[in-house]
Amino acid sequence: MRDMSRSGSTSHGDLFRFSRPPILPILWYLLAIFSAYDLVQRGEGRTIWIGLSAIALITVVVYATGQRPAVFATPTGVLLRNVVRDVWLPWHLVERIDSTWSLVIRTADRGYGSWAVTGASSSRQRGPRGGDPVAGLARGSSMTGGRSGGASSPAQDEPWTVPSRLEQLRRRGMDAERSGEVDVRPAWPVISALVVTAVALAVSLAVPAG
Repeated sequence: MRDMSRSGSTSHGDLFRFSRPPILPILWYLLAIFSAYDLVQRGEGRTIWIGLSAIALITVVVYATGQRPAVFATPTGVLLRNVVRDVWLPWHLVERIDSTWSLVIRTADRGYGSWAVTGASSSRQRGPRGGDPVAGLARGSSMTGGRSGGASSPAQDEPWTVPSRLEQLRRRGMDAERSGEVDVRPAWPVISALVVTAVALAVSLAVPAG
């Protein structure tokens, strides 16, 4: 498969993700640390392993659904980072960008949705004031696009939406060299972590109490 980091696809561009800070995931991580410590200190035998396995599994799920999803748009294409897979779409293969219920990037063959941008959040955007593409790119209760490297951003205070920004980059990308293809790649680290923690929990529950 094609390397998704090629041609600057993960070095320069606009990053879009959940509008609100990841407060709930952070709260869960703190609770998980405290719970794991308490289990080790007070738990006994089988109870410790069941509790730690459950905490680990929930932590992976919280990360995969609450922090991982993002949309990374570059001059050459767009990367959709979802719960358990990544999708790279070169602009010359993108035919339409929809956002009725959620963001969907459509090619001639099919559409690819994003967990990071919903239809409601994508319709109330405003240009950034010197955004940081890694820090969440959110202002108030709506999501905004960041600015990084050579990627351009709309003028300050100019109303815009995530789909309109993507469409702007798509039109520019159509004039660039047309190379590459759609690349759908499983997020193996997340999938592996889910499998390992789920198996660990199942084994812990199957072991009879001593």
